[in-house]
Amino acid sequence: MSSWKQRVAARFDAAAAAETYDAAARVQRLIAEDLAVRVSGLHLPEHPRVLEVGCGTGFLTAALVERLPEPHVTATDIAPSMVRATARLELPGVSTHVMDGEDPDAPAERFDLVCTSLAAQWFADLPGAVEKLMRCVKPGGYLAVATLGADTFHEWRAAARETGIDPFDRGYPTAERLADMMGEGAGVDELSPVVSSSSGHAFLRDLKSIGAHTRAEGQEPLTAGQLRRILRRLEAVDGQVYSTYHVLFGIRRKAGHGAEGA
Repeated sequence: MSSWKQRVAARFDAAAAAETYDAAARVQRLIAEDLAVRVSGLHLPEHPRVLEVGCGTGFLTAALVERLPEPHVTATDIAPSMVRATARLELPGVSTHVMDGEDPDAPAERFDLVCTSLAAQWFADLPGAVEKLMRCVKPGGYLAVATLGADTFHEWRAAARETGIDPFDRGYPTAERLADMMGEGAGVDELSPVVSSSSGHAFLRDLKSIGAHTRAEGQEPLTAGQLRRILRRLEAVDGQVYSTYHVLFGIRRKAGHGAEGA
């Protein structure tokens, strides 16, 4: 595991251990529920075998158990404290496992559904991870991904440019790019919820509370002065800070037995 990936895991591990995640993870909860609704409409068998990547504290896990027909869910996360938080929910049919979603130690063609909600944006190699996760899907099964898209936090980038700072591009995909990554037959939908924070510092505090403040590889830290200028620009209208989460939902069915006629 790379040193950057270790830092990502440590930040999320600390957020779960400090029990700050659930209160701040407003969008994460919303998107998990949305993804669960989407996959509940797929052609899944009774008692489907599900591999969840990046379970966090169990938002999607709980929604899957509620909406799918008595699933067997293997909930995984790179952060051990996240896995323990999901295990403490004691959901029926759920087992937990520490796993790096970019290097899944899961059996090939074992699962009717492999899904992940707002974890894939932390992958260093998203196309490679999609390919590996698709190998875990049974023929006729599905890979379902909810991840951040290219327009995420466009307010922050605009404020940086307006103050003379070149905003760092994290390289989140467009809808077209995600569809290409997922392969033939993939469908991609978009959603752009906007979250308000009472101040720029509240916005940053929420990111830290959910462990989402790790810089991307190659990203230089802002100076204190640069950060203050961006936050002042963000707060310029009414003191509130508005942040857009551009969320992409990608679903692909794996060709093979059971996929015909869908």
